[in-house]
Amino acid sequence: MKVLIKIILIVVLTLIIIPIFSIFYYSFSNTGVDKLHWYYEIIYNNDFLKALWLSTKTSVVVALITSIIGFIISLAWFNKKQRYVVMLLIIILGLIPPDIIALGLSQFSQLLHLIDTNLFFTVIGLTLYTLPFVILLLWSRYYFIHNSIIKSARDIGMKNIFINIKIILPMSISALLTSFIFSFILSLNEYPRTYYLSGHHNLLSEYLYGKLSSGADESIYAGSGITIILSLIFLLLSLFLFKIRNINKQL
Repeated sequence: MKVLIKIILIVVLTLIIIPIFSIFYYSFSNTGVDKLHWYYEIIYNNDFLKALWLSTKTSVVVALITSIIGFIISLAWFNKKQRYVVMLLIIILGLIPPDIIALGLSQFSQLLHLIDTNLFFTVIGLTLYTLPFVILLLWSRYYFIHNSIIKSARDIGMKNIFINIKIILPMSISALLTSFIFSFILSLNEYPRTYYLSGHHNLLSEYLYGKLSSGADESIYAGSGITIILSLIFLLLSLFLFKIRNINKQL
């Protein structure tokens, strides 16, 4: 059984690494002497920089909103009935195809004539996308919070709001930071929802997909490589925070 698990892990990791390796290979190919030619091309491309900056701002906003809302909703963990309701919400958001949610929000925003003026509905769509992940990450932290701590706080007359602020929140900081980073990465790389909801704004995923569809030069691979590097940096930071959380999970 152990051998089978190792084989499956090797196959999965290989399937993950090959596309990433291909992106970097093509980003350095056909450049002559200067191997960073396409990276210079994309870095000095104003359209790419605008799309990257707009996507970064949008992803930060989404991560902030999702972390706050996710923390509030995740507190349902400490109430069995509310926990089942939230689990149902997570299942619904996970089962509905992203195109359907995005298309529904797009039609609603067009009725209000808002889709071409701001990214409000883009933020809503990305928040609905990242919210289940944030809740599950926070729940994985709450699993290690002993119920005796909550019961003791209630026995001394502490109200729920103070329990949440003074006990649960401090113990969930590392999980919240991990959730923020994870939400940021998901939002930065999301395409279906941004395609339907961004209006005339050109976010990073749309820019890269547009260049890929038009058969542009190898700068598209350099742009994708930069996105992968940024995502890996934030992922490593998230794993570092996750490690800290595991060290302190018995507190």
